[in-house]
Amino acid sequence: MKKLLVLYPRPVDEDGFLTYYREVHLPKALELPGLLSASYSVTNDEGAPFFVYFEAAFRNGPALERAMSSDVGIFLAGDIGNFSPKGAVTVVSDTDILKPLVVTPERLSAGDDNEL
Repeated sequence: MKKLLVLYPRPVDEDGFLTYYREVHLPKALELPGLLSASYSVTNDEGAPFFVYFEAAFRNGPALERAMSSDVGIFLAGDIGNFSPKGAVTVVSDTDILKPLVVTPERLSAGDDNEL
């Protein structure tokens, strides 16, 4: 599996960043062809080197390359400057799944934090 990690530096306008990111950029990212999974995290740690971390998983390198060269991928790359004036750092890696995340309503409502 290939993963794309996109790291965004902390912006001056955090609320503006998150509004645009969540309402415009992320919905478009979910349209990437061949996308197997996607997630993002926002850090509350002021000292962290990055503010938002985005992960996207693809079956293999060619699938990731097709996604990034698609119309959606080209739009996303060009869109970064609209909400992240400091740009973004991208990292592509080979990933081995050690324990897959399986979330069901039952597991979420079980109340046992060790079960997720």
